[in-house]
Amino acid sequence: MKNFYALILLFLAFGTSYAQTGVKTSVVNKAYYGESEEWTDYSYKGKIVFSSNSNEPEGRLRIGNYDFLSDLCEGKAKFADKATYSTAEFLGPRKMSVTTDKQGVVNSTYEGNLVFQGERDYYSIVAIITLLEKNGNLVGVKVYAKDNPARVFAFGVIPTS
Repeated sequence: MKNFYALILLFLAFGTSYAQTGVKTSVVNKAYYGESEEWTDYSYKGKIVFSSNSNEPEGRLRIGNYDFLSDLCEGKAKFADKATYSTAEFLGPRKMSVTTDKQGVVNSTYEGNLVFQGERDYYSIVAIITLLEKNGNLVGVKVYAKDNPARVFAFGVIPTS
């Protein structure tokens, strides 16, 4: 019976540590808005959160912040439940380019669908997202809707996990 309890504890310990690995979460500490090459500082209510899971395809991302996501879509989605604007998932990312600058920051640009989905609501846009990483940590994100490349949102981020 002692071996049975030891086995259960081993599975619980392994399962808990396995479930916690792979998820990286970052929050925005600086936001910028650019339109036609003119950049300004910008602020949003609440925190903008970017999270990814190493068990999912490269470039896949979850974004959380009602105000930012509503701005990105220019309020075009008409949801029955306005909370659907709170989170979106960047699905089906296709890597477009990868460059590394002199400071060692890797810029990976992806095209994919930014999907908003609630119980009765669904909306998606084609988005271009550039992830800036240094030493495996996300340090910045640039986002724009493919149909409106003049409106660009850029963020400096800090990891929370």
